[in-house]
Amino acid sequence: MIIYTYIFCWNEERILPFTLDHYSQFSDRIFLLDNYSTDKSLKIAEKYDKVTIIPISYEEDDDTYDEYRSAKLRSTIYKDETYGFHATDKADWAILVDADEFVYHPDIIKILKDYKEQGVAIPRLAGYNMFSKEFPSYKEGNLLTGIVKKGTLCLTQCKPIMIDPNKVEVKFSVGAHFHSQVSGSALPSAFSDIKLLHYKNLSKEYVVARYKQLAPRSSCTNKSNKFGEHWYSKKAHKEIEEGFDDGYKKAKDVI
Repeated sequence: MIIYTYIFCWNEERILPFTLDHYSQFSDRIFLLDNYSTDKSLKIAEKYDKVTIIPISYEEDDDTYDEYRSAKLRSTIYKDETYGFHATDKADWAILVDADEFVYHPDIIKILKDYKEQGVAIPRLAGYNMFSKEFPSYKEGNLLTGIVKKGTLCLTQCKPIMIDPNKVEVKFSVGAHFHSQVSGSALPSAFSDIKLLHYKNLSKEYVVARYKQLAPRSSCTNKSNKFGEHWYSKKAHKEIEEGFDDGYKKAKDVI
């Protein structure tokens, strides 16, 4: 069974070692779709044999992020044969995630093999926002899923980011959450056996700093349509800070 994982990245040096350690466990190839990172992300990725770095640009200005273009790229990258990193006709499963999204199951290879035998082409995922009071220290071999285990159920994380690329196509909506569509022989799994863990709340300091870092990159299209408003709105930043405290209190064991 062959698994291709596509990870979208921009300046993710703090979490990326955890991400690549996690997906290296079960992915045959990992494609890091990097939007011209200026930190140590690329140097980190170069240490992993399974990783292929693919530079991507959303607009003429490489330092701009556009939700429309991002959604289009997510919807096509796994089947784009231009550069030979497509999953169609090569892989049994394609995973499309941001650097802070971890697909998790205690025996993910077995459950995916079972799904293939059952004809499942798109697993249902149980989404969670994961919380940590302090940002975890990285040490090779210490997986993030073994360090940060508490979270809260999040419906927006129950999205179609794991597919059989030979049977279905996914069309991501802006934000890649609600209204994303799947077509083809899309038999879903009966239950949400696999979890999608969103590790953006790895301390209040981390999530607030990350939002402030991303704010200046939002395109004019984003702002005119109020796409990704939580990235650049000062009001949203304050709500996120307050929401962290509430989420941390409510978090329960997920793993």
